[in-house]
Amino acid sequence: MTNQPPDGLIPAGSSPVFTQDTLPAALQAEHTLAPGHWAVLNVIMGSLRFVNLETSEERLISAPGLVTIHPGLPHRVALEGSLRCRIDFYREPPAHSVDDEGSTIGEVMEG
Repeated sequence: MTNQPPDGLIPAGSSPVFTQDTLPAALQAEHTLAPGHWAVLNVIMGSLRFVNLETSEERLISAPGLVTIHPGLPHRVALEGSLRCRIDFYREPPAHSVDDEGSTIGEVMEG
């Protein structure tokens, strides 16, 4: 778990602001992000427990705090009382493939 996402990620949207009453059950159960997708959990008010299920590390995130969630990391969150939080989603930029001639795939070649 880190506090800052890596440079070069592309913003891919945000969740609504969740409260202790609206935090989806799916976030409180074990889940992962798809390959190439990152998330930043922002605690705006109150606190939330972030559980890294790969290492069993638990971290209390209190406002104004955040945690960056890596692709494929099994995790869940647990309520700790009053809460307002939002999740910002990011994706890795597409990889540029290069063919045997050294040209970028998809590039129009003059012939």
